[in-house]
Amino acid sequence: MKKILTALLQKFRNEAHYEFMIVFRNLIQKFPAIQSILVALWPDFLSFLTKEGELINLMRKSDYTKRIEQADARVDRAVIGMKEAIKSFMHHFDPAMIAAAESLNNRFAAFGRISQKSYEEEIAIVNLLIADLNTPEYSSKIATLGLSPWISELQAAETEFELLIGQRNVETAMKPQGPLREIRRQINALYHKMIDRITAADTMDGAETYKLFIDELNAQIRYFNIHNTPSQTKKDIGAGDSCMVETIEIQYYTGKAITPLPKAFYREGGKQEVELVFGKDFSLTYKNNVEAGTASVTLHGKNEYRGRKTVTFNIIRQ
Repeated sequence: MKKILTALLQKFRNEAHYEFMIVFRNLIQKFPAIQSILVALWPDFLSFLTKEGELINLMRKSDYTKRIEQADARVDRAVIGMKEAIKSFMHHFDPAMIAAAESLNNRFAAFGRISQKSYEEEIAIVNLLIADLNTPEYSSKIATLGLSPWISELQAAETEFELLIGQRNVETAMKPQGPLREIRRQINALYHKMIDRITAADTMDGAETYKLFIDELNAQIRYFNIHNTPSQTKKDIGAGDSCMVETIEIQYYTGKAITPLPKAFYREGGKQEVELVFGKDFSLTYKNNVEAGTASVTLHGKNEYRGRKTVTFNIIRQ
């Protein structure tokens, strides 16, 4: 009996999932003997596969998908940027600023990891956070730390994000489609049932047809598992010259913490250079960034990246 490998269906990206199911369908059609043992499941499988294809096409055509991703990233940068700025004040020499920073840090912590929420949850949570930060209790602390521009940026980013989600939802409601996640779940369930029937038939019969089919299917599963699932190996931004950070312009003394956002790029083994995204690919910590002199900022890899890289910048008095 030939064993069928496990396809990592849950980890396949949407288009890769649909492509795999198309390959699976075509492979079954190539072997009539295999298709004959799947007659009861075949119509439902084809029906859900058609629906998945329609949704994938709508996603490709939608002008909102990329814009929403960019707006979401802007919200994430604003939230994470505020958190990092607040944390930098927790090491300030002024007890009043430390107290304000600790209070705000605790308030942010109460909302959890906002960037990991669904779009709808993120909108609701960020609106609550903005409302909180505008109350007298916290607005005075924001003023103490000079973080009012961050509030303005967060509000603007959230407004843009919420508007795009609303427009996308209107567009979606006008087109006949079902929820992609549910359709994927249904197809995956049918796929597993079909695999079980093929395995059972091979156990009982052991015909050469099953062996040939399973060999071809396993080859496809290996390919999709390798090329269409997130990498399990994190890239080290601190390794050699793999990560390049653009020189930070001279900053001017204000009496408050200076927190420039560095622009960083990653390149590995001659591959195309990729710009790293603050909040998604790295977080930041600052040191000696209040007084005139040489300050430093350290990039800490996150998600697909690990390690750290520190660069310096100058603060001068005008």
